[in-house]
Amino acid sequence: MPTASTNRALAFAGTLMLVSLPAHALRCGTDIVDEDDLMFEVEQACGPPLSRQVIGYVDSLVYGDRIRVMNIEEWIYKINRNHYSLEFEGNRLQRITRIR
Repeated sequence: MPTASTNRALAFAGTLMLVSLPAHALRCGTDIVDEDDLMFEVEQACGPPLSRQVIGYVDSLVYGDRIRVMNIEEWIYKINRNHYSLEFEGNRLQRITRIR
């Protein structure tokens, strides 16, 4: 028969599972940004980044003999004493990485 402390531990673990974010999401205040969000949505949720740099290019779509080239851009944010790198291809968020 489970004890009161076991029940509390199970309730706490269940609560953590409900409020935890997926690895590819980031909380900015009360908003959450996720992979595939638009640059506009990220900037609305998190504000302007500390750093914003074009770090490369990607050949995205081929139309006959034409190739669509998109920027790869990295935005750096500091949230709750941690630094995050947000990588965009074109206008879409592709990757969120904690860097510190």
